[in-house]
Amino acid sequence: MQPRHRGGTIVAAVMLATGVVPTAAATTVHVDHAGGGDHVTIQEGIDAATYGDTVLVAPGTYYERLYMGPDADGVTLLSAAGPGSTTIDNEGVSLNSVIHCENVGTDTRIEGFTITGGNSYYWGGGIRADHADIRVASCTITDCLALQMQGGAIGSDDSSIMVSGCLIEGNRGGDGGGIGVWGGEAIITGNTIIGNEAASFTADQTGGGIYVSCDRAEINDNVIGNNSALFGGGICSWWTDELLVRENTIESNFAGYAGGGLALWSTAGTVSENTIMDNEVNMRGGGALDIRDRTGTLTLSNNVLFGNTGGDGESAIRIRQAGPVPALTGNYLCNEAQFEVLVDDTPLPDTLDFTGNWWGTDDPVEIAARVYDCSDDPGLLWCIDFSNWCTDPSCSGQLTSVEEPEGTTQASWGRIKSLYR
Repeated sequence: MQPRHRGGTIVAAVMLATGVVPTAAATTVHVDHAGGGDHVTIQEGIDAATYGDTVLVAPGTYYERLYMGPDADGVTLLSAAGPGSTTIDNEGVSLNSVIHCENVGTDTRIEGFTITGGNSYYWGGGIRADHADIRVASCTITDCLALQMQGGAIGSDDSSIMVSGCLIEGNRGGDGGGIGVWGGEAIITGNTIIGNEAASFTADQTGGGIYVSCDRAEINDNVIGNNSALFGGGICSWWTDELLVRENTIESNFAGYAGGGLALWSTAGTVSENTIMDNEVNMRGGGALDIRDRTGTLTLSNNVLFGNTGGDGESAIRIRQAGPVPALTGNYLCNEAQFEVLVDDTPLPDTLDFTGNWWGTDDPVEIAARVYDCSDDPGLLWCIDFSNWCTDPSCSGQLTSVEEPEGTTQASWGRIKSLYR
């Protein structure tokens, strides 16, 4: 993988080095397609704004394709009445993102719009961040396409992006049907990311909801559901140096080959306090998680994995190939796959420390039957240590104590959510 860097910060560095720092008082530029503002198109408003200004857009549907380049650095693009009343529509015009942001810094913000009809050939059908550090908040992004590359709704190329409080629904990208991040950094928090698809003849088709391949990514407090991909139906992380996935609901996603909920490949970081439920993989394994080729420490702790189903491998968690061993502790494992954990194709001998989990039973024989490792296949070089397992679903206080369900299909979604304090 090529070296990655954050592009948008270069702009700020040049400004400081040259002493060119914006000092003019911020103003509000009013846009109203009906003629009641300073301008009738959003692009005219952006072109008239300078650093620190707000382009305030009146309700209505604006059939435009917007460019926020270096001259729009530090500009806030804001709707006056929110995404239910203000739409930017590209009308599906070929090879165009709805909003293309390039070489702008972290004070550049897009907030409160419905963004639709994007049709990009490469990154970001809805919003494209191209060496740009941007903040996207409280938007609805739907029916957008990135034909070959990342991010049907939002695509980030060597940028630093923050996406918060958005509804991202019904988009398609080659990788990252909803959000696709290549290089740089990303914070994705408090969003609803549903019904997106990673599908393309030219891409790997990974990450139905989110795809990240970057220096650092935080994915926190999102609902990620009903997305689909070949690999990583909900989330795919590939060559991410530092990943934090925390307090998300990852539910009812689908992968054709591996990782119905998450595919974590060549990734280091932490996956904690998530509810990973009812995800499915069709052909291989890892209905909840597919882990392979680790490049650093990967820890999975205090998650609820419930009702996930595997494919031919029939496993909720599939671990394969070489790298530092992952750690799995304090998790609630009660899935519909044949095996909770399946180790496959690991060329270096090691012991995986999977102690301190609830395996759906306190019977060691039953737990062993739910784990596929060197005890089941002498050809496998990895063995799982599941000693000191939790004796009840509370996992020594890490989860609130609940009665073990008689069958995974009998528990309600509300009861599963109540597992957390």
